[in-house]
Amino acid sequence: MSSYVDSVLAEGERIVYRAAISHWKFFLSYLVGGLFLLTALGAYIATGNHAGASLAMVAIPLVIGLAVILSAVIRRQTTELVLTDRRIIMKRGLVSRDTVEMNLNKVESLHVNQGLMGRILDYGDVTVVGTGASLEPLRGIARPLELRKKLGGVAEVVVPKSNP
Repeated sequence: MSSYVDSVLAEGERIVYRAAISHWKFFLSYLVGGLFLLTALGAYIATGNHAGASLAMVAIPLVIGLAVILSAVIRRQTTELVLTDRRIIMKRGLVSRDTVEMNLNKVESLHVNQGLMGRILDYGDVTVVGTGASLEPLRGIARPLELRKKLGGVAEVVVPKSNP
């Protein structure tokens, strides 16, 4: 199964950079899911593998924990942010899809917002501002400064600086 971006590339268009959502954005989901899984394991050990009510005590936190973790993994895997030599393409969603594309000649600036933990763990929020509109902030992008650097390099090729 190919990615959405691979299926919409124009003839001769090439991918310059593929950004990803940082695992740190989903840390709370992983933590809560892991705690539910530990609760299920604790209930299994505490009930001594007896049938009846203990099955529900184990199954309910197990299902909730797996659902929380799986939901975070699916959200991360179904979000794409790609910089090509012509445009920026952003897609999120599995069943319902939300896509935004912006030609590079319409990009005015790229804002990166990193808090203290974002600086330490190298993730941040990225907002692409274009003429007349801007993309919704993309939260928790891994290596956002690398994306800005690649965009700067591509933008110089698209709109070359004029020499007086």
